[in-house]
Amino acid sequence: MSEIKTESEQTTRAGEWKTFLFITVCLFPILSVMLVGGYGFSVWFLQMFMIGPPGHG
Repeated sequence: MSEIKTESEQTTRAGEWKTFLFITVCLFPILSVMLVGGYGFSVWFLQMFMIGPPGHG
């Protein structure tokens, strides 16, 4: 078995690395900020309009 990689395999490997870096550097941080922000907004919304502030009641 030879270890010579064809051009399409090298292109695929480069694309995989670019996709991996995009996901780890851009996508996951953005999604985590959106998730935490969405949770914070939902807690704020519930406290502001539905159940009142903590310790109230």
